[in-house]
Amino acid sequence: MTLPSPSLRIGPHVAPPLARIPPILTGFSSSVFQTVLRDEKRLAKLGIPDEADQEAFKAANAGLWGIAHASMLTSLASPDPRIRNGSVGALVQDANLAASLGMAGVCFHVGYQKGHDDREFALAEVARKLKEVFKKLKPGARVLLENGCEGSELGQTVEEVGTVARLSEGSPEQLGVVLDTCHLHVAGFDLSASDAPDRLAEQVHAAGLAPYLAALHLNDAREPCGSHRDRHAVPGEGTIGEGLLRLRAQPLFASLPAILETSLEGAERGIDFLKG
Repeated sequence: MTLPSPSLRIGPHVAPPLARIPPILTGFSSSVFQTVLRDEKRLAKLGIPDEADQEAFKAANAGLWGIAHASMLTSLASPDPRIRNGSVGALVQDANLAASLGMAGVCFHVGYQKGHDDREFALAEVARKLKEVFKKLKPGARVLLENGCEGSELGQTVEEVGTVARLSEGSPEQLGVVLDTCHLHVAGFDLSASDAPDRLAEQVHAAGLAPYLAALHLNDAREPCGSHRDRHAVPGEGTIGEGLLRLRAQPLFASLPAILETSLEGAERGIDFLKG
């Protein structure tokens, strides 16, 4: 099975410094990437690319499409106000910086139910804090919800991601969605099934998320469907396998930029697989 092409918009995750991204993408014959703008294990202002690195990237990024990934500590529903408010501040800073660098947004995991007895209340808390984020975004800045899969993570279904988008009342100009295929699969949506792409498209439309779709994290999964274990595999080397090719052939997802969250060497193998 081969992908529908003319536009194979697939690229790797590339760690900073930002100036290395354009030459690496040239080697991949790609214009799509993901990076980070701070230490992923912190909410504090550490590890942000310095001004010289930012300027070097901006001088060479013509024609590139990219997003940044937020800190893995981001948790807008946290009962701890330091984490909750720190997540707002970090998201705003990263989104505004990403916009100034010509990137399409910053993606973040929806959050966690931990500390709340009711899941719907936790989702509403995420939406409430997102409204604060929107008020502080500069023109062109955008935050991107990413579905989760482990433990008490929120957004493990398309419906839950849709609930946050609806309650936040965010416009597609300020809010987007990145669907991670590994997360969907291990959370219980079997992407290896032959009818999975059409069923997923139906769920996206039913949740009102079609206008918000911004990109895919096109990861295979090391663990089986429903395992709730977030272990990425190179496309074609996991439990989704050719399901990723079928997903890329589905019209709703075919033209979305796709990021492979693997090593650079793994991304090369994954892109070869996805090219058919």
